[in-house]
Amino acid sequence: MGYDMYLVRAPEGEDAAYDAASRLFDAAVEHRDGLDLPYDHPEYRAVQTKVNRAYDAMEAVRTTHFYLTTWAMSECRALMDHFGMLIATRPLDRPAPEAYGITSGEAALAPAFEMLGFPVDYTGDAAPAQVQRYRKALEERLSWAPPQPEGIAAHKLGGDEGWTVTPGEIHAALAAYETSRATNPALLSEVIEDADWWPEWIDYLRHAARHGGFRTYGPP
Repeated sequence: MGYDMYLVRAPEGEDAAYDAASRLFDAAVEHRDGLDLPYDHPEYRAVQTKVNRAYDAMEAVRTTHFYLTTWAMSECRALMDHFGMLIATRPLDRPAPEAYGITSGEAALAPAFEMLGFPVDYTGDAAPAQVQRYRKALEERLSWAPPQPEGIAAHKLGGDEGWTVTPGEIHAALAAYETSRATNPALLSEVIEDADWWPEWIDYLRHAARHGGFRTYGPP
């Protein structure tokens, strides 16, 4: 279990590039699995090397996603708090379904993008108007940030609701980080040594700020 972060807006062309890389990986796996050879055979090992390279190439293309284990996210929040990158902000109250003319059952389905066995199409713009309004209210709650944020709302890096971290929050958090590390470069060296994913996380934050922010999904 862990935390999955996804960019709000994928970089142009990335989906197509990932699909192409995935096909190459699948072809390499199919070739490997079709070999009637033992695992330690030189030809099998050579093909396995190609599979590994194809997988690495596929993962390198996908910049929309970032993953941290539950433990690493706990460390991440502690480090970000130390660097002044997080702020304590109370989220908006969850909208009441009844206020939008829908039932609690329909509300549970509203955020989903495919409704199995449900008699009404709830996907995208085909959803009933009241469901679309409720879905919009949910998104406003999940993405709300102060007009001039001073960092990322701490609650957005926890839970399974899909909180949206906005570009404004990210820029403020990165500014606080740059200020903090400039005053204590020795601490940064310790951070990188103990949390080897930290430089990639900072790069991901910069990347996300250019693509609408990111959404967080973690354990309930």
